[in-house]
Amino acid sequence: MEGVATTLTSWRGGVTRLTMPPRATFTRLNRGATLGQPGDSAQQRRVLEATLALLARDAPLEPVMLEEHPA
Repeated sequence: MEGVATTLTSWRGGVTRLTMPPRATFTRLNRGATLGQPGDSAQQRRVLEATLALLARDAPLEPVMLEEHPA
């Protein structure tokens, strides 16, 4: 996996915690709304930006839990 800049966002972790990708963000959002609630573009942008920001950091990283919740 050397040289592969992987980021992932996942609903509550689940199997992702077992596979341990180099960089991951987790949310407490509802299943099917991994990047944010439907119609909530501000929340979707926050989740996406936080996930992509991990690319600037050396991996492997511990998973990051985002403080995003369903409305």
